[in-house]
Amino acid sequence: MKKQLPHLLVLLTVFFAGLTLGFFLGRNTLRGSVTVSVPPQMLTAPTTAAETTAALPEETSVSFPIDINCADEDTLQALPGIGPVLAERIVAYREEHGSFSAAEELLNVEGIGEKRLEAILDYIIVGA
Repeated sequence: MKKQLPHLLVLLTVFFAGLTLGFFLGRNTLRGSVTVSVPPQMLTAPTTAAETTAALPEETSVSFPIDINCADEDTLQALPGIGPVLAERIVAYREEHGSFSAAEELLNVEGIGEKRLEAILDYIIVGA
């Protein structure tokens, strides 16, 4: 019995190590496109009185992930925590400095910090 105990412990250790490794390697493999339709009631409310009287579109459809180098202000507003002001700043930054080379470059846009970037990382890509 004493000789079998170390073999059993090694076997159990290898089994649990393989199980753990498989869990961590397999948990982020389901990355694909997602299309979301946003009803007008969920759109960000306009900020000026003139914009308040403007009619909202019937339905806005956005396909995720969003390419931050091609997206317009309306598309960027579909990202969590990105309203009209931040969307405008992202587009202005892109026009002034050129295309983003990495998602982390969004930290250079005023109003986007680590937490906001972390919240949108799964919803964006950096295209050409």
